[in-house]
Amino acid sequence: MPLPASLRRGLPLAAQCALILFGLLGLYAVPPASGRMLLLPLTDGARASVASVAVAGGARLVAKGPWPGSLLVDGERDTLAPALLSRGVIALSAQMGGCGAPA
Repeated sequence: MPLPASLRRGLPLAAQCALILFGLLGLYAVPPASGRMLLLPLTDGARASVASVAVAGGARLVAKGPWPGSLLVDGERDTLAPALLSRGVIALSAQMGGCGAPA
């Protein structure tokens, strides 16, 4: 069943808005090359090992994160990323408001 003409006209604009929205969310979530990051475990096994993996990767533990098992750390993204991803932990930006102010 083909789409009505009114929907076809608005589809490109809706797609562009969606791309912009997801792009901005993606930029906001990318952790800095060095500095504070939020480590978010995705599994129960990752939750148990997130602190030890972060410290082994040279990160300094700063605080407990807002979600169960999450941690705020200060470290280098390139050093931490391979070990974290292999254990089911993702690193997110810990910037406040997206303006570069420390959290």
